[in-house]
Amino acid sequence: MYLILNTTKLIEIYITCDDFAKKFEQYQLSQGQVVPQEKMSCSEIMAIVIYYHISGMKCFKYYYQSIIKGYLKSYFPNSYT
Repeated sequence: MYLILNTTKLIEIYITCDDFAKKFEQYQLSQGQVVPQEKMSCSEIMAIVIYYHISGMKCFKYYYQSIIKGYLKSYFPNSYT
């Protein structure tokens, strides 16, 4: 299986997720909820999952280990091991 990595699409997805996450975090804070600080941002996690679904790959573990931790490591330097 050949996978063509469209990093422009990944960046577009990340920006959309980041805009949503910022608004959602503001909403949570206005409701008095505590927003935990994680190693990876919510935007990064959402972008990885969405990009997985549009990639057409069948195995998330393989996708994460080979694509995210391999080819796209510079885009996600704080990704989980």
